[in-house]
Amino acid sequence: MNTKKENVADKRSALLMTTLDLISERGFHNTPMSLIAETAGVSTGIIYHYFSGKEELINELYKEIKLETIQAMLIDYSEDLSLNQRFLDIWHNYVRYSLNFPTKGLFLEQFENSPYVYHLEEDFTQAVVPFFNLFQQGVEEGVFLPLSPIVLFDLSFSPIPPLVKRHSAGLVVLDDELIQAAANACWNAIKA
Repeated sequence: MNTKKENVADKRSALLMTTLDLISERGFHNTPMSLIAETAGVSTGIIYHYFSGKEELINELYKEIKLETIQAMLIDYSEDLSLNQRFLDIWHNYVRYSLNFPTKGLFLEQFENSPYVYHLEEDFTQAVVPFFNLFQQGVEEGVFLPLSPIVLFDLSFSPIPPLVKRHSAGLVVLDDELIQAAANACWNAIKA
């Protein structure tokens, strides 16, 4: 990669990370483009060179973080493992990632519960294939409840963000024992 392309990627990345930090502190509506530019040390015009507006900037940030989260959940994923082991590996990976990057988890939660959501599911179709294969196989084998993979996914992994928030607030301690117990509870919740 030449220096000019690296500089472009660095500026774009810096704008995304600045936006992430500001939105985490101030929320979507209290993070104007002018503040993003000022905090990133660029002119507002530079932001518009990379993004058509705040909506595109936030959507791009969401897509980047969502894909990174999916990839983190699938670290060392192998269809050669049992359904239970694959499920538990994904669960543990998601908890570790969420604990290591709480700001990103908070942003995803804010975005997914905001008017900015524009169902960008098509952007993640390929990335989520392993999840849907796991749940579809479990349904076909009679291991999981006969529900759609998206419902099984939500029942399985939606408890993680609130648990991590409670851990961060000091209300629970997500030690290995609690993480394993919670993962087992989610597994049992979707078992047929």
